[in-house]
Amino acid sequence: MSVGRIAFIIGTVVVAFILLAAWLVPPSGRTALDPKAIQVTDPAAIQSMVQLTRPGILVSENYVGHKIRLIRGTLKNLSDKSIRLIEVRIQFTDSAGKTVQENIHPAFEPSQRPLEPGTEYQFEAAFENLPKTWNHIVPNMQVVKVAY
Repeated sequence: MSVGRIAFIIGTVVVAFILLAAWLVPPSGRTALDPKAIQVTDPAAIQSMVQLTRPGILVSENYVGHKIRLIRGTLKNLSDKSIRLIEVRIQFTDSAGKTVQENIHPAFEPSQRPLEPGTEYQFEAAFENLPKTWNHIVPNMQVVKVAY
């Protein structure tokens, strides 16, 4: 076998290994939610588990001068369980109150230390290029999923 052919085979194996590793590892270094975790999506149950308060917007700029809106709020664990995941629906509206953009944002993720009973956590979600019809008012936010 020639040296070039051996180098090609080794390179192919290395690339295949890297692709396999990238496929198996969760994106952005995030830890996946434990498959045994209990997920709650019922609005009444969520309301008794988590409280979302102090909604707000901060405006920043990226390195090329585009405006970035940081939507923030405070989550409080009202339950007696350690929470591993909280997802929040964020709805931007126009002047008539019609939704112009809606996102589900992971406000608290499994890669973080559990949110213990009675503790608070402040989350931020960055948005760039929001619709021109957005009314520039703090968006509607609602917790839509909790896992413990």
